[in-house]
Amino acid sequence: MKKLLLSLVSLLPLTQVTAQFNETIRTGRPGQAIGAFTVGTGIFQIQSGFDYFGSKNNGIKNTGFLNNTVMRYGLTEPFEISALLEYKTETLTQNDSKTTYRGLSAMDVGMRYHIYTGKGLIPNVGFQIRMRLPVLSEDYKIDDIAPRFIVVTSQRLSETFTLITNWGASWNGNNSTPRGNYVINLAFPFNDKLGAFVETFGAFGQERFFINFDTGFAWLLTPDLQLDIYGGYGSNYGVNDYFISTGVSWRTKGKQ
Repeated sequence: MKKLLLSLVSLLPLTQVTAQFNETIRTGRPGQAIGAFTVGTGIFQIQSGFDYFGSKNNGIKNTGFLNNTVMRYGLTEPFEISALLEYKTETLTQNDSKTTYRGLSAMDVGMRYHIYTGKGLIPNVGFQIRMRLPVLSEDYKIDDIAPRFIVVTSQRLSETFTLITNWGASWNGNNSTPRGNYVINLAFPFNDKLGAFVETFGAFGQERFFINFDTGFAWLLTPDLQLDIYGGYGSNYGVNDYFISTGVSWRTKGKQ
């Protein structure tokens, strides 16, 4: 595993990139996709949301809430460090039996590097890697550090549409079998304050391919503050699942 991680980091070229600070906040919310750019030197950014989710599978029903918070800090223009915290509570219902799980369900630390700034239809390229730490609550505990990495592309297709793709893999911390992950996101603004997106996302591996969809809206209240709401649905191998999420993204000005 260590050799794999060192190989991934060694692929990051020492290319010269443009300044990452943008006039308006760039955030991973709403949606599953992350962008190719970092936050910029000395900028601290928080992205936090609350989700209601549920699933049904052969008479088994699962519903719950979670809070997911990402903290990002730019060490240099192309390089940032980040941490993710997730707290979840959920109830599994089968016949007349109910079981409740709750606690810290994710704690990740990692970095993002902006590799290349594209022009025209040539995409921007970025890379992110995080490690899920084995310090979770009893209901969600993992045995080992669980890596997860993403290669990101983003490009302006026109004045209206932006295409973002994420391709990567993750480990669950309990075995050595990785799972592939993908996101394809199409974003479009209505005006300089309101935007929307549609995307498909999922996982693949062990001869199975999962596909899900979500869509939603983002409101830019100030150049440094954004609110959002979105929801999604999936139906894979007899399991129907859904979620709705609302959140906020905020940043400090930092160095420009």
